[in-house]
Amino acid sequence: MRWVLSLLLALSTVSIAPLAIASGPDCDRLASIAADPDHQATPVDYGGIDGARVIEVCSQAVSEFPDNGRYWVQLGRGYLKLDRGQAMLDAFEKARELQYPVAWFALAVVYHTGNGIPQADLSLAETLYQDAYRRGVGYAALGLARLYDEPESPFFDLEKSDVWQSRFDALVNRLG
Repeated sequence: MRWVLSLLLALSTVSIAPLAIASGPDCDRLASIAADPDHQATPVDYGGIDGARVIEVCSQAVSEFPDNGRYWVQLGRGYLKLDRGQAMLDAFEKARELQYPVAWFALAVVYHTGNGIPQADLSLAETLYQDAYRRGVGYAALGLARLYDEPESPFFDLEKSDVWQSRFDALVNRLG
């Protein structure tokens, strides 16, 4: 399941244009997420995250701009990298409270994979992915495709997986 987390939270291997300019606040530069339609810097894949540095910089960003949901999501990525599950959930939940669309996606990935929390919750993940997709987070389609293509899962449904994979592929083709 670790591969799902890397795939869904990083997703920087998919080339998407136009990308936001690489400049911007350090929080954006260090933890921008490709799944975020409003990312402000070149996305950083999960493996490239320096958790301690992201926490330092993004904590400062949320201190200065507490109503910026993007900074809260990026702070959550730093906590995730350092296996600080409750702090990660708190940051993602704060971003959702601020109505930042990719927060639903970040939470969906957490509940899908179970990373950083005691146990996965696939029903909640499905709901969160669907909410993220309705809020304009196209990468949620990939999350749903993966949720439905896991043979050992009670959600296994190749037809649904194909539908959601097609939606994600259309997004990539449209943006690429």
